[in-house]
Amino acid sequence: MACARRAVLASIMRAFATNQLYRQQWSPASPAWPQNLYSTALKIFENGGRSCLRFHGLILSQKFYSTDASATVQILEETRATSDEDEYSKFRAVNNDEEEDSLPGLTGTVETPEKEKWKLDNAIREIHQVLEKGDEDMEETLTQLGFQITPRLVKSVLDTTSSPNSALRFFQWAKAQPGFQHNISTYDKLVDILGRSKDFETLQKVLPERSGARCDNFSKTFSFAAGWHDDSDMLNEVMKMFDKLELSVRREAYERLIATFCEKNHVNAALKLLEKMATVDCAPRMSTYRPLIKVYCQNNQMDKAQEIFEMMKDSPQDSFCYNVVLNALCNRNQFTEATEWLQSMVNMGCKLDAYTYDIMIRAARNRVGIQGALQLFDRLKKEGISPLYATYSILLDKLFQIKGFGQAHSFLIQQCGKDPKLDSFMYSHLIKVCSKSGRHQEASNLLKEKKAKGIGASA
Repeated sequence: MACARRAVLASIMRAFATNQLYRQQWSPASPAWPQNLYSTALKIFENGGRSCLRFHGLILSQKFYSTDASATVQILEETRATSDEDEYSKFRAVNNDEEEDSLPGLTGTVETPEKEKWKLDNAIREIHQVLEKGDEDMEETLTQLGFQITPRLVKSVLDTTSSPNSALRFFQWAKAQPGFQHNISTYDKLVDILGRSKDFETLQKVLPERSGARCDNFSKTFSFAAGWHDDSDMLNEVMKMFDKLELSVRREAYERLIATFCEKNHVNAALKLLEKMATVDCAPRMSTYRPLIKVYCQNNQMDKAQEIFEMMKDSPQDSFCYNVVLNALCNRNQFTEATEWLQSMVNMGCKLDAYTYDIMIRAARNRVGIQGALQLFDRLKKEGISPLYATYSILLDKLFQIKGFGQAHSFLIQQCGKDPKLDSFMYSHLIKVCSKSGRHQEASNLLKEKKAKGIGASA
């Protein structure tokens, strides 16, 4: 077994070696090529712990540009992660919402964008006329207008409504309409309106409803409070409102405001909230620290980020936090430190997942070429991990750019047939790549092929 593992490692290293990744290609600012990467990675491979794989619907905001391909490939080889289909399906719903093909002259149009915009603008205008009157029978009048209520329409109306009272009444009326359900954007817009008007009493009633809507990006929920980062009185008012909430909603509220402050680089205000959480029976969890770890890495305060990991070493491991640090190290060309960090991830039980593979494939694509990226992609598939839709798109892009349409099309055909939604996504993506590159004939042929196969017909 040990010989077989070494053989696999050697084969992947040879794939990268054929792309001529040599020391002299490093920039003068890069550190010396670490001499013990192979032995270090092999030890990790042999001694890696069991997986604590966790999928999160978040893509790292920074790009990974590691040139230390041999080390990362070996550690990827060691981390034999398995996919969690339930969690992956949640991410995939976020990751695959690319628009359908829209090539002029190739698709039948039911309704032009201009007509849709006109209908939306007309609905907004008529609804605003009702809201401005503010009559007692406003809700009945809104119903009589007969417009189809969608989250997009509700969000557009709220965006242009100046009266908090009218906004709240319209929001509540829309909520009562048959078949309609508010989404993240409509809830967050109402929270923003109530927060800016300092109507904390009503906001306290709305937040529990907002808490039931799943969202991984918390930084937009309390954007209204970003300007209060240095206003102790206003922050205290907000925290008083938080403290009246039920425990789970209270924790989420604190976490969202921490994310808001970190997004705006108001670290001191975020730390003040963390301090407050501990005093109101709302102890921070590992995910609470994600925004802080991210902002520390962005500010090159790696020692501060390390302090957080030390504080949370007894908590369940959070692979996203580890990936943020790994990403930051590689972006700064600190490849030796990045390799050590990968080893610490495995030692702590955080095995590399589909996101890490995606990052590594991007690195291979940019630094050693498409063959190295395809080697990693093949390894990912052999491990039984479902690739991200984004991974398919970057490989299609690079194949089209380097090898031409024929190779990109061959890759698409090879990957099709297992997931109808993925098939539709890949065809749509390659059609758009062809169209943007002026290859209209190939785009037309692809669209005909897609329709002939019935791909996307039920979408």
